[in-house]
Amino acid sequence: MPDRFRSRNSAIDDEAIDWLVRLGGRPSADERQAFSQWCARSPAHRQAWQQAQGLLQAVADTRLAREHRQMVQVLATSPARGISRRGLLLGGASAAALAGVGVLGLGGSALADQRTAPGQRLQLALPDGSRAWLNTASAVSMQFGAQQRQMALDAGELFVEVAAGGVLPFTLNARDGQLRSRDARFSLHQRGGHSVLTVVAGVVELSAIAGTMTLAANQRLLFNNGVLGLRENLDADAATAWTRGKLIFNQQPLQDIALELERYLRGRVVIVGDRLQRLQLSGVFALDDLPALLRAVAALAGAELVNLPLLHVIR
Repeated sequence: MPDRFRSRNSAIDDEAIDWLVRLGGRPSADERQAFSQWCARSPAHRQAWQQAQGLLQAVADTRLAREHRQMVQVLATSPARGISRRGLLLGGASAAALAGVGVLGLGGSALADQRTAPGQRLQLALPDGSRAWLNTASAVSMQFGAQQRQMALDAGELFVEVAAGGVLPFTLNARDGQLRSRDARFSLHQRGGHSVLTVVAGVVELSAIAGTMTLAANQRLLFNNGVLGLRENLDADAATAWTRGKLIFNQQPLQDIALELERYLRGRVVIVGDRLQRLQLSGVFALDDLPALLRAVAALAGAELVNLPLLHVIR
């Protein structure tokens, strides 16, 4: 919640949220009268109610709307004891967010050799002298020996710096195809129904059911098993800045930035309003302090950041 909502009178704020839950069920005539009396106590009570309604509406206007409304209805009739209604309401938002992001988003990577949690990044020194970086919520398996040097990306995103001079090519197996290189620096990101290959240096050969393609430095390709997209030119160093602990955005819509930030957080980042979603921003942000990163993005957009468990609203 915004600091100014907390600092004014946290007891009244809690009461306002309590009334949100009570009135979200089937309030009796006595409850409705008690609510009217509560609002009439002072301007602070009325202001707390307005802000609590605005906060709930911000959530209701997002893709979490149905889950959150259902949760509020359940909480309104919950027989739970020893838990505050404020805690239950925030827990409802958390449960709705969890329903959208999954536990770790790692799919079938239970047997992976290395994995990262949301927000975590990991650098790996490989047996052949290559180096690799595993991004947030990712998992990888490895097989190195006299006859092979290969990895398998089970989930998420991997950056590889291939050690040159090896007799065998370096192979990266993934959901949507196989990558081979002898000297490249490249990343592969599996997201949704497609994968993204970005080459920083050297040459990478992609083999998939749809065919084969070779990419060189500062090229990117979106593809899946059935379709190979078109090569795109880009600043590959900026696109892989996460390996250096940075995120770089260049005139990107805030909604797209929010989707990227979600990868590093345990929860959702929701942008309220079409104008704000389309607002284009540029900036360099540090990944080592995610709360500060969220505040910086909201400030750059001239917007307010509201933090709930597993839900971050920019409005």
